[in-house]
Amino acid sequence: MAHDHPHHHAPEVLTSKDINQSFIFGILLNVIYVIAELWYGWREGSTALISDAVHNVGDVSGLLLAFLAFRLLRIKSGNTFTYGFKKGTILASFVNSILLVFAIGAIAWEGVQHILHPNPVNGNTIMLVAFIGVIVNFVSAYLFHKKKENDLNIKAAYWHLMADALVSLGVVVAGLVMKLTGWYYIDGVVALIIAVVILISTWSLFKDSVIGIFDGVPTAINKVEIESHLMEIDGVLDVHHTHIWSMSTSENALTAHIKVRDLNDLVCIKNKIKEELSEHNIPHSTIEFEAAEEHCPG
Repeated sequence: MAHDHPHHHAPEVLTSKDINQSFIFGILLNVIYVIAELWYGWREGSTALISDAVHNVGDVSGLLLAFLAFRLLRIKSGNTFTYGFKKGTILASFVNSILLVFAIGAIAWEGVQHILHPNPVNGNTIMLVAFIGVIVNFVSAYLFHKKKENDLNIKAAYWHLMADALVSLGVVVAGLVMKLTGWYYIDGVVALIIAVVILISTWSLFKDSVIGIFDGVPTAINKVEIESHLMEIDGVLDVHHTHIWSMSTSENALTAHIKVRDLNDLVCIKNKIKEELSEHNIPHSTIEFEAAEEHCPG
């Protein structure tokens, strides 16, 4: 049977070696930079640099949590935890979003204080340190560019790093403005802007992780669309009791009742269903088939 709806091809398979190397290098690079940025921010009394460093601390914690989550995926299932510890990847994503919320509060508070009580800062130092941050974050983000569609935590790490690069670029501009004009309150304004950037990026991560914790339909999946496509399969009469949820940040599952015209065609119908679901990034499915004359209680 042919249909003309767009297919959602599964992303390339991740390898443990590639991911491990990306995480380890990204974490080390960002830790070194955070230490340097905190030092220069404290020495120069720059809220912009310190806030940017705190933002980077949030990303370091995010990388650490995402790395832990990826390792959890490698743990085999057992008699008690039949799905293994895959759900831990979603919990890690949730914890990461909560940590970022605390960072937002601290940054916003300091930003307001420096707007009300501006202090002279060295624009040259701010520009140089922030520009190094642009490079560090772009390099770190590049490590996850090809892998970001495979996993929610990796996607979060990628976009956080990209946001950090843009924030650091903003700090560079702020340093230039302060150097040329002496408007030192800009240092606090930049801190507030950074807080808003973190808030925007955190909301999506928080929402997706909460949906995952409560076994909701992943935001990237359209339940109605999938049921419609399954109904197009020759021999399928009805699709109901459909449940779709995230087993982890990279794996989705589905259960459904499928009413078929002829039970003798089950093998062919099942294979077509599996093929359809795999194109919607749902590799795990449990199907209960029903005969045409069978009545399923609601």
